[in-house]
This record gives sequence, C-alpha cells and structure tokens, in this order.
Amino acid sequence: MCFMKKYILVVLVFGLLFSCKKDSDDIVPVEGQNSLLIDLAYEVDGQALSFDTLLYTNDAGSQYGVSRMWYYLSKIYLIKSDSSTVFLKDYIFVDAKNSAANQLEISAVPVGDYIGMKFNIGLDSSQNITGALPVTTDNLNMEWPVQMGGGYHFMKYEGHASDSTGNYGFAMHLGLNPYLVKCAIWNPIVVTAGTTNIRLVMNLNEWFRNPEIYDFNVDGNYSMGVMSAMIKLSQNGSDVFTIQ
Repeated sequence: MCFMKKYILVVLVFGLLFSCKKDSDDIVPVEGQNSLLIDLAYEVDGQALSFDTLLYTNDAGSQYGVSRMWYYLSKIYLIKSDSSTVFLKDYIFVDAKNSAANQLEISAVPVGDYIGMKFNIGLDSSQNITGALPVTTDNLNMEWPVQMGGGYHFMKYEGHASDSTGNYGFAMHLGLNPYLVKCAIWNPIVVTAGTTNIRLVMNLNEWFRNPEIYDFNVDGNYSMGVMSAMIKLSQNGSDVFTIQ
C-alpha cells in the first residue's frame, strides 16, 4: 500500500512537470508583430538645436535662442495605402532637453508598407480637461489655468530673442481645443521584422514661418491668451515635423 502511494505521487509529480512544459510550449509569439522606434530630434533649418544660445534667425529677422520646448504628441497613427490606420500611442509628454523622453518605442506594430503618419501636437478634447491626465510633475506643469479655459498646454516653446528693438524673452504657449495642431506626414515607412527605426524631426523655425510669418514685434512675444497669436502658431505648426 505504501509502494502504491509513492508510485501515485511520482506519477502526479511527473504529470505536473510535463503539463507545465506543454503550457510553456503553447505560448506562441504573434507572427508579423514588431517594434517601431521613433527618435524625436530638433533642428533649425538644418542646424541641430543647441539650447540657450542666440544662433538662430527667424523669417521676421529676430535672432533667437531656445531655453525650453515642452509639448504633447497624441493620437499617433501609421497610415496605410488604403487610408486605414494603425494606432500607435494615445499621448506622450516630451521635453526636448531630456534625451530619454525623445525616444518612443511601440511594440506589436504590424509589418508592412505605410504611406505616412498622423498625430496631434497637443491633446484632443477628450483629454484636454483639467485633471484628466495622471497627476505627474510633467502634467501638472502643463496645466492651463482653469480661469482661462482649463485643460493643458499643448506646447511651451520659450527662449530669448534680439533685434533692432533690443533683447527680450519670448514664450510661445499653445492650449485650448480650437488651437490643437493636427499633423500628417506623407512619407513612406516600411516596418520590417525586429525593430524599425524612424527619425521624426521638428524644425523650430517652422513655427514662425508657414503659412504666415510670426513676428515677435507684431504678433507678440507672449502668446498665452492671445487668440490671434495662437491661431498663427497652430496653423504654422501643422508642418513643423518631417520624417528623415
């Protein structure tokens, strides 16, 4: 009787081991699902961005330097040739000075050929509500005052400038739902097996250029709460990014 108990115990143990092994073997990776690594980079008309210098000149003739570029990207999609989309990311906060925050890795991206990418600079109306985002230092720093409409800043682009009027600071702040910046980049993207890298580059001079010249001395060197200034910036922002 004792022998039989030991035999049954051995059979159960081996059965359990083989059962665990089989379960492990049954976990099959999804074929055709790979990673997309997006590197965010910054330049001014071909020059790599260097913070806290007066190296750059905008189309209105002001020399300027950048001390801060904080912004949100949201609703990020890849676009297929039939105009259908593949969702990548709901939103991210980006501090251009923080190298770790400028690399976005998306897993489980279907392999294939894509004709472009679309996203928002800022947060859409479902997200742009005070308190809607997790309580982090970054999100708290980006809150738009409730008395001015609430929600979050879409962008804080700040620095110093110099021209014939003298030296002064500037703060290009965007927020509020009407001034959400919608971007679409029509550039082939091929997602292959493993990890695919793309470089998403912001040209900071484009905020001041197209379709309208933004002049600090005409449009203001502080945009927060100035509707005419935010209209120009939001319109100019649609083509600040390229894929390189």
